[in-house]
Amino acid sequence: MKRTPLDDPIVVTGMGAYGAGAATPAALYQTALRGRSVGEWLTLPGLAEPVAVSRAPDPALAQPELRYARRLDRSAQLAMAAAADAVNQSRLVHGVDPAEVGVVMGSSRGPIGRTLESADELARGAVGPTASAESTPASLSGMIAQAYGFGAATATLAATCASAATAICMGALLLAAGEAEAVVVGGAEAPLIPLLAAQLRAARVVGWDEDPAATCKPFDARRNGLMMGEGAAALVLERASTAARRAVPILARLSGWAAGSDKGGRTGVTIDGAGLVRVTRRALERAGLDPAQIGYVNAHGTATRLNDPVEARALNVVFGRGAVPPSSSTKPITGHCLGATPALEAVIAIESLRNGRLPPTANHVDLDAECELDVVAAAARATTTSAVLSTSLGFWGVQAALIFEAA
Repeated sequence: MKRTPLDDPIVVTGMGAYGAGAATPAALYQTALRGRSVGEWLTLPGLAEPVAVSRAPDPALAQPELRYARRLDRSAQLAMAAAADAVNQSRLVHGVDPAEVGVVMGSSRGPIGRTLESADELARGAVGPTASAESTPASLSGMIAQAYGFGAATATLAATCASAATAICMGALLLAAGEAEAVVVGGAEAPLIPLLAAQLRAARVVGWDEDPAATCKPFDARRNGLMMGEGAAALVLERASTAARRAVPILARLSGWAAGSDKGGRTGVTIDGAGLVRVTRRALERAGLDPAQIGYVNAHGTATRLNDPVEARALNVVFGRGAVPPSSSTKPITGHCLGATPALEAVIAIESLRNGRLPPTANHVDLDAECELDVVAAAARATTTSAVLSTSLGFWGVQAALIFEAA
């Protein structure tokens, strides 16, 4: 199937982000630029040892239209807060019929905290009357639509660690198909609970270091696993013609996107990274760009022993060996927020494009020989690029690639 650039491009007109101790996209980007992890120890009930985590600030829910979110799971609260900031920046409630606005959010685990809370209620013999609605993943997108009266397609997508990227792809497809005039897209996750920490430890993907901030070391020879995180980010997408009619500033263009899967089974990747190669090439084709026109890669970079070299191999296939653009992983900053991470990384990639500085990979010192990349390390690097790529991989072979260009 031939994928060509759209005559009426899809643009980003609003962003919101909560993660790594930051409550705005600008603050998140500045934290990433400093290249110092905000990881800390978190003691969770039932676990013998503390867990290294990167936490989000408590979400701001002061706006009257967000009042229902105060009773929801923390993941939904983070989603609502990030979406509200994006909607406000885009002035989406002015000049767009609410009935033509969709919401597509991504989350790997959804409101799992509320589900477990409901299980506790059952043990006590008193399940609350609203638990059935509050524990569904749809709460992450439904409350955003309810708050603003949005009437186009509304959904929460679960695509493991590529959930938010897949949600962004689906939102773009709604616009391309004429099913919405604008969409709020992104992801949210609040996984800092004993059950998920125990599951990830059992899977042997959680890293360890005496210093919690040094736990995650992407592409480094010393890497031994990820750091958990929580957060949310949201983007407002609309057609360029709609933004022009509304006279709102354009932050970036979403020129390329693709989602797919690899046959890697539970781990999500085959040794040659064929799935990531495929979706990245599809995103480039949709954007109408040659690989050489990409000037930065915000890489998935989980710091696990398997994923990092596979991603590096795939990127070298796409760009040519030794020709991969400067790359960094910002997961030592945000932590791995599971399905929400791609949305936070999209925000950082867009801010990098807008500000001309690439964030370093915190904790990266010695490049693993299997990870043949130009890793931005130690300090931020200046750039004049007009196009950036963000990649995402997840359990069960889920893959996605997003390309943003300067407005």
